[in-house]
Amino acid sequence: MRKFVIQIVLLCACINIYAVENICIFHEGVIVYETNADNIDSIAIVGDKVILCNANGRNLYQATTDYIDSIRFLAPIPRADLLDVKFNADGTAEDISPMKNTVEAKGNPQTFFSNYYGRYEVRFSDNSWGGTANRYYKINYANNTAFQNALADGHSMETVIRCHYPSVIADEESKYFCSHQSGGTGMMISKISGSRKNELTFLPYVGGSWRWATSGIVPESDVYYHIVGVWNKSEGKAYIYVNGKLKNTVAASGNFKFPNESCYYFAIGGDPSNASTVNQSWNGDVVLARIYDNPLTENDVTSLWNRLQALQGPEDIEMVKDVRYYSGLQVAPGKGYDISGRGFNTGDKIVFVDAENSSSSFSVECSLTADGVHFNMPETVSSGTYRMSLLRGNQRQDLGTNVLTVVETLSRGAKVIAHRGYWKAPGAAQNSRASLKAALDLKECYGSETDVWLTTDGHIMVNHDAKLNGVEIQTSTYEEVRNLTLSNGEKIPQLQDFLDMIAADNSDTKLIIEVKSHSSVERTRACMAAAIAAVRDMGLENRVEYIAFSLDGCKEAVKEAPSAKVSYLNGDKTPQELYDAGIMGLDYTQAKTTDSYIKAAHNLGMTINVWTIDTDAEIIYTNNRDADFITTNYPESAIKIYNHYKNNR
Repeated sequence: MRKFVIQIVLLCACINIYAVENICIFHEGVIVYETNADNIDSIAIVGDKVILCNANGRNLYQATTDYIDSIRFLAPIPRADLLDVKFNADGTAEDISPMKNTVEAKGNPQTFFSNYYGRYEVRFSDNSWGGTANRYYKINYANNTAFQNALADGHSMETVIRCHYPSVIADEESKYFCSHQSGGTGMMISKISGSRKNELTFLPYVGGSWRWATSGIVPESDVYYHIVGVWNKSEGKAYIYVNGKLKNTVAASGNFKFPNESCYYFAIGGDPSNASTVNQSWNGDVVLARIYDNPLTENDVTSLWNRLQALQGPEDIEMVKDVRYYSGLQVAPGKGYDISGRGFNTGDKIVFVDAENSSSSFSVECSLTADGVHFNMPETVSSGTYRMSLLRGNQRQDLGTNVLTVVETLSRGAKVIAHRGYWKAPGAAQNSRASLKAALDLKECYGSETDVWLTTDGHIMVNHDAKLNGVEIQTSTYEEVRNLTLSNGEKIPQLQDFLDMIAADNSDTKLIIEVKSHSSVERTRACMAAAIAAVRDMGLENRVEYIAFSLDGCKEAVKEAPSAKVSYLNGDKTPQELYDAGIMGLDYTQAKTTDSYIKAAHNLGMTINVWTIDTDAEIIYTNNRDADFITTNYPESAIKIYNHYKNNR
């Protein structure tokens, strides 16, 4: 130990402090400057600045007093030289490692301040466990050769996480910090397979195979874990440590294999599936995410764990759990807003503090609902980014960041169409009877979309792809396809099966029939005409609409069923061109649905559907654009968002 003098110039006082080894400057719970204690001779406060100097009087570091949270003396730890993610109050994140990688926030992730760790952490509460990520962070290293070389010669990953699940952990791979896809490296919860459990796992792809460094620890819900994964290339081994203890060592000799080219990025909150989609999503919190060039030793990991424990404060008071809300919604003065979660009480208040001006805040009184609370926005509410917290007596719980878009009148709200049915429901598969039933059971879907093909002998079969299990439907007879099996074990349906289900259903949900583009215009028209005839025979004209990529197919529908709603999918026609052809619906992707198209279509009395959008951020954006419908693989979330607009318009 050496003796330090902190010079407080304004007070003309000297305070003697005995330091340990490193001096650390903290801002928002994160170390922004750290150096060996022997390098510092004095710490002075001059005006509104704190200045650290060496023995020669050289200024080594300075910052304003309101920027610095604290100055502490701590034992040294390894530095995360490839990636060290710092989460911010507004949901953004930055890399504070020497690499300074760009960290992109996707889908408006929600952060909250953890008193336990003294820093902001991110909560992925609306990602499904092991599904497609609504929210995540993306760190691209495709053009960073130094980063790639560092991964390839051995590396270490460090995270602090906690997962959220209601009772029993789901048996699905869930990845919180990964760059996988036919290669790569990452941290995850494994799926049960052989001796593997749903356990904390480090998984690099080395020497031609995945190296499963499993920990043996099935994480408890709402419990923090510190996990370090190490691949030591020179030793040919991979290690996993949990809470400072070595849990497993596996052989990992050979060269590192990178993921597919489109997946040269790390995702926090899931795992790259392609350039724009993250799957195996994480439901839970991530406190930190770091990558080190060198393989960490056991002593290194111990020092990291000791540092983490030294920085821990009092545990956060969690009055409510599983909190979920939709950031970015339009709101109007005096109109309602809902937050779901477990544990809300009568008398609870929600406090909103402007993220850019902490002196600007307001609070609202809450009323309890079946799954959370409801309140009305004050008449003085203004657009902005707000920190939300729950206030109960003298207790306060941070709920995260919320972007409010204030308007006089909310958009009409986009009604929801389940894409290929609600096939994400348990036991369902795309275009299965179970997926249609699940969509009908929601009771609030405007429609359930399905795809049809015509066999050579006139049967209308339900399937998206031209082939099922290698058999091409449109060039086969009914006998040749009738026993083809879907992924959930069902036999391939006929359109008649779906029409029977619609006829027996007492909801208002429509069947949206997409006639696929067949091998010729004539065959496409024939399929459309056959579908319309089947609907007419059942008397279900008011429960069915038609869509197609084929303009000729749409025109056939207009001719055969003049009163039916018909929409065009291909995105290459203006609203006026479709209107002139008697086609009253635009059914385009987000990119092809321009604001001018929305306005022109509505002026012509036409409707706009946007497909296929799955993240909450995309769904909210589409609602804010005043679209009439959305097609999604996640109808439950989309319905909740739509109901906000419907109930507050």
